[in-house]
Amino acid sequence: MRELPPFLQYLKKCGHEVETIVVNDGSVQSHELMSFCQAHAITLLHHPRNLGKGAAVRTGIMSASSPIRIFTDADIPFQYETLDEMLRCFHQNHNVDVVVGDRRKSDYFAQTPAMRQLGSRVFSGLVDVIMMKRMGDTQCGMKGFRDRCVKVVFEESKLMGFAADIEWLHRARLHKLKIETVSAEFRNAGQSSVVLWKHALLMLRDVLKIRFS
Repeated sequence: MRELPPFLQYLKKCGHEVETIVVNDGSVQSHELMSFCQAHAITLLHHPRNLGKGAAVRTGIMSASSPIRIFTDADIPFQYETLDEMLRCFHQNHNVDVVVGDRRKSDYFAQTPAMRQLGSRVFSGLVDVIMMKRMGDTQCGMKGFRDRCVKVVFEESKLMGFAADIEWLHRARLHKLKIETVSAEFRNAGQSSVVLWKHALLMLRDVLKIRFS
């Protein structure tokens, strides 16, 4: 969480009015997190137990009130300017509903461990095969949505884990929402909560659910 205050200071300096929500997905460090959020005027929401990334993001997005809602990882692995690019996409074209960060347009993968690179590329390829279409960089941890599409993308979604990103993008396409991508420039590698050997099969199982539901 120490990466968050400098990010918020950057946004304030750029003149952005920001509503910040942090979702505690069952962490036992709730008192420490509460003190941190109070000190930085951040809204803190709690899950009584760990439900998964999909559930945490859904809670945050659905609880927000801003016309543009962007989520990212707490360690802010992307350059701050990535968010500026996302907002520019939304403001320059009011027909754009969804803006997705794409790590493949930057040097992100060149600066991550080889096994992590390989795992991401293999997983993306399998997703494309299962979904029978190019899904793009589905697992990039920075995506933005207009409030008008939150209901059809998030409220009606089902997945709780890491494959939820794929379901959200799939639902956006089903509803013919306009999707744009921006380069997600690398800032720090962070510590990914996805463990390839542990989560890959579960994620592929969920992708199959999306494809055949």
